[in-house]
Amino acid sequence: MCYFVFLMQPVTVFVSVFTLTVIAVDRYYAMVYPFRRRLTIPVCAYILAAIWLLSCTLAAPALVHTYHAEFPELDFSICEEFWFHMKRDRLAYAYSTLIITYVLPLAVISLSYLRISVKLKNRVVPGNVTQGQAEWDRARRRKTFRLLVLVVAAFGVCWLPLHIFNMIKDIDISLIDKQYFNFIQLLCHWFAMMSACTNAFLYAWLHDSFRGELKKMFAWRKKKIGPATNCIMASVVL
Repeated sequence: MCYFVFLMQPVTVFVSVFTLTVIAVDRYYAMVYPFRRRLTIPVCAYILAAIWLLSCTLAAPALVHTYHAEFPELDFSICEEFWFHMKRDRLAYAYSTLIITYVLPLAVISLSYLRISVKLKNRVVPGNVTQGQAEWDRARRRKTFRLLVLVVAAFGVCWLPLHIFNMIKDIDISLIDKQYFNFIQLLCHWFAMMSACTNAFLYAWLHDSFRGELKKMFAWRKKKIGPATNCIMASVVL
């Protein structure tokens, strides 16, 4: 169980990053090449399998240097990654992981959304366009550009603390206070996983129809609560 848990921790992180990157590339092709054949279910399955395989491969060196030791007399066990006298190899692995799982995905996501923004900016509305329609189209493009910027920024900001934490841990683990080590690690992981949730909230909140339905829902709840309150007040007066 020790080795399985130690393997799945980085694997799930890598899978999340690569999945977000593939989604960005898919959106790029959908916007820039709308008439191109979309991904089929079998192709999506192959892509997911490749993502998991790549993630497991990247996590393999850490797993090789993971050791589990038990101390029955102290009722204590340890499962940790040790590179012993291979500090140069550990740093090389750390820098490579940083580039493959953060720098490159961030560059691909940024480039994909940048190309989408350029495509939308250069799009020409067919037919005779009134001033009102032109204003509406410009407002929609500004909203789309703002959404794309927020998505890229959310990815970069959410994943940055975890990578900074891992780099500090690999360079000199003594720089992190032992008392707060687990808490900081958990907080960085939580912040990174939040990246997958922020996209859904950003797309939903910047969508006019979603906000409209949300307002209707709260208005309906107020109307539902209103009469009941009036009835209670009336019964008290009587």
